[in-house]
Amino acid sequence: MGIKYYTHFIAQQDDAAEHSEYRGIVELIGRLGPREGDRELARALARSFDLEESAIQILQWQRLH
Repeated sequence: MGIKYYTHFIAQQDDAAEHSEYRGIVELIGRLGPREGDRELARALARSFDLEESAIQILQWQRLH
């Protein structure tokens, strides 16, 4: 069973002029660390969207209880 997080982020492909903004709940296996949480979450989202990690900009995330 995973841990659920509320996320707000922007995804932009390198060749795209515009970006896409998303808000929602994602479920991850394992807990995000307070210091590296943004990068860990960006890595997981990039894999899901088939993008590079650098294409994901995390605006906000919070663990749901």
